[in-house]
Amino acid sequence: MRKCKRMAQGAVAGLGVLACAGLAHAAPEGDLSAARAMEVVNVKGSALGALKGQAFNDYSVMAVAGGKLAAIPFQFDDMNERGFPYVPGGKLKIKGTEGKVDENDELVFMLKDTGAKASPEMLSAAGKVVSEIKLADGGTTGYAYVVQGNAARSDKVYARYDQATGLIKAENWSLQMDPGKPLNWSDLKVKTFKQDRTILDTMKLRVRAKLGFIKATINNNMVPNKVIAVKNGPVRSIVEADASISILGIQLLSAAADFVSTANSFEVPVLATIPSAASALSDLAIEISLDFNELDGAMVRSALTTQPITSGKKAPGPLKANLKDNWLSGTHPDGFDIAAFFAVTPGVQAELDGLYKDAGNGDEPDEPERFKGSHPQVGWSVTKIPTGADLDLIVRLFFGDGLWQGNDPTNAIKQLKGPIKPEVTAL
Repeated sequence: MRKCKRMAQGAVAGLGVLACAGLAHAAPEGDLSAARAMEVVNVKGSALGALKGQAFNDYSVMAVAGGKLAAIPFQFDDMNERGFPYVPGGKLKIKGTEGKVDENDELVFMLKDTGAKASPEMLSAAGKVVSEIKLADGGTTGYAYVVQGNAARSDKVYARYDQATGLIKAENWSLQMDPGKPLNWSDLKVKTFKQDRTILDTMKLRVRAKLGFIKATINNNMVPNKVIAVKNGPVRSIVEADASISILGIQLLSAAADFVSTANSFEVPVLATIPSAASALSDLAIEISLDFNELDGAMVRSALTTQPITSGKKAPGPLKANLKDNWLSGTHPDGFDIAAFFAVTPGVQAELDGLYKDAGNGDEPDEPERFKGSHPQVGWSVTKIPTGADLDLIVRLFFGDGLWQGNDPTNAIKQLKGPIKPEVTAL
């Protein structure tokens, strides 16, 4: 097993991510773009036939480094009844057998941790290698190997949630959540950003409804929500929260949310049940946005708004989006790029649009907020939401730098939307 020590992580003070110094590292062959460097490889249990029914803890994942196979960070995750990572002790029930490989389970590791193809001598020296996993997209090729009965494990941890403090520490970012109310976010720091300060004011979740002539709006500060279970793994940390919303006397929804953190990404699947009683509402809308702090000069665009909007200046038009073209992206000259995606349950006929507010655009302060004004505030608005059904609302955020090339993020967006498909060969 590699011996590692804790190292500082630049501007993200105290991230506490493990890194190894002075030793050879695995690396895929070819050019690894900024987007591909963020990629988490996801191998379904159905592709790992040799492991079916076997215990997770009997396997290691390895890649070529320094002329031999060495352990890389990995984890197996069971799935829950809604098709997302299962957290023991959570609200959502497991699908399959806990701790054993089922067809719906997931093996995950970082693309950047894969290496060159192993020689027969390397394979035999590692032990019983049962599967070779190849990742190739024309510009990048990497290999990883699943080894049975090998106790080697990497000590590197890419993301971790502290339930006592509510702080998420990842390799390249950190986010402070209220430990008592995980839907309340405050400080966000990103390693690539030149300044050691928060770039986030807060996350804003709003539910707007109308019953007859009566209108009401509630925000995430008013929503009862709490952490009910946590799973910290080497590659991703999964925090399950529970929330319930009542508005205008109607129990609007009960929801579980899995906050999934990796080295460069944060995913928030809100798994909601909206009762038929909500059909009494003549209007129902949900807004989800990030209100940034002191990011004037940032450029923001979407698939449908190809001319970037510059924060601090009059916007040339609205920020447009729909369920098909749902991505938003921003860049700041001080070394911060973000790509954001929004999805709902396939087949749901809700409507989606972009949301953009900015003090430089003449928009008024939008409470609740810690820092006055939007600089900028970016997100989505969901309307015409169906009732009497389960509804999955999924927000995926990627943090880092280098996603915009020539003021255009579309190539990175394409790669983030289309991860490399793993090719699994039984050995």
